[in-house]
Amino acid sequence: MNQLRKTTFLFLTIVFILFPFSSLAESDYEEGDGWYFQDGTLAITENHGLKDFISNFENSETGEWKYQHSILDVDCLVIGKNVTDLTNEVYEWGQITPTKTTIESGNSSFVILDGWVVNTKTKTLYGAADVVSMQSRTLIDDIPDQVEHIGDGAFFNFREFTSMSIPKNVVSIGERSFMWCISLVSIEFPEKLRSIGSQAFEGCDRLNQVLLNQGIGYVGSSAFSCCTSIETAIIRNTNLKTISSDQFGACYKLQIMELPESIIKIEELAFRICYNLNLLVINSSNVVVGNNAFCHCDDFNRIIFTKGTPKFFGDTLFDETGKTPDGKSYISNSSNRRGEAIPYPTLYYTASYADEWAPNGETEWNGYTIQQISQEELDAILAEARGETVAEVSNSLAPTALQTEGQQIETPTPEKTEADAAPATSIETILLAAIGIAAIAVTVVLIVRVRKAKR
Repeated sequence: MNQLRKTTFLFLTIVFILFPFSSLAESDYEEGDGWYFQDGTLAITENHGLKDFISNFENSETGEWKYQHSILDVDCLVIGKNVTDLTNEVYEWGQITPTKTTIESGNSSFVILDGWVVNTKTKTLYGAADVVSMQSRTLIDDIPDQVEHIGDGAFFNFREFTSMSIPKNVVSIGERSFMWCISLVSIEFPEKLRSIGSQAFEGCDRLNQVLLNQGIGYVGSSAFSCCTSIETAIIRNTNLKTISSDQFGACYKLQIMELPESIIKIEELAFRICYNLNLLVINSSNVVVGNNAFCHCDDFNRIIFTKGTPKFFGDTLFDETGKTPDGKSYISNSSNRRGEAIPYPTLYYTASYADEWAPNGETEWNGYTIQQISQEELDAILAEARGETVAEVSNSLAPTALQTEGQQIETPTPEKTEADAAPATSIETILLAAIGIAAIAVTVVLIVRVRKAKR
């Protein structure tokens, strides 16, 4: 009888211990519209399933989430046999970071090639099968050659890789595809590339150069925003019609920009807080320049129009909060120059379009100071903008002789800079030598005293 009681008690104890785990295992399973989740595995069964799973939200009235599980719970991703496309890309915002992705048998669209999830029907790269491992790589050079589209968020937050080879057949780069790739220094765009999505390279703060080819016709908003190391952005040979909002926002080191002949619009905030931007060359007529397009561009002093007058020129291109009485300078809320009067840029035009800019010899256009330049001067400016050798031109508008409010600001040549620095260098050398000698003398005196004390 005692043995029976002991056995019963042991059985009940085991049941009591295991019951919570059994309940948890049952509650771990969850399903939604086109998906189900269990034990860290998210299985997408229909095209819209990923979108439904990702669109988990908290009810503002009840405080309850739509679904028990979220993208942060996904360890393994399964793409079902009926899935031919994914409404939300697999790695949208880089938050789904599975260590394993599998394709269900019978799926005729998706494959995994060299560790990458690819839709063979649309030729789209969705991302890595093992995101966690791929994010630790410093070089990505094995994207399958058949890929033609880089999907949205495909490399989002890949923080380690410094360079990448994009296959030659790629024609589009999706939204946020390289967003926050903070170690990316250089990237070469293929000749067939035609479009770059919004925020594609936002936050790539080590990217130092952008060279876009002739075939590119679209670059989305904020595509290169906060790329704080970009010094050169060459887009003059593209077919871009619009410089989108915030396209080059917060590119602090960008100084010169030449726009292609195809440009018809510069949207608001296109070059916001480009503190060092000082020269813009516009090669098209009837361009529309939106308000605040150059807000907080404090050093912006030259706009070169190689053709006719703009169709629209915003009233507050620099986010002005006020103007000086003569109208030649403005007050801005710029973080770097708060409250200081900043000169408006001078607009330059060529003799070929003098009848549009100054039919009666005007020196102002819409309140801006205007000045005609010769073809020789224009050639020097274009050479400067293109990084070519700048020919010496008398009264050139190159930085060696900028005209600002009736004065010329001379930029020292390398020889002059070295000559000026030489005396300072010599003085520093003498001082350092003197300090060294004094230090040695003090050391010798101390040693002598110590020896005498010992005696």
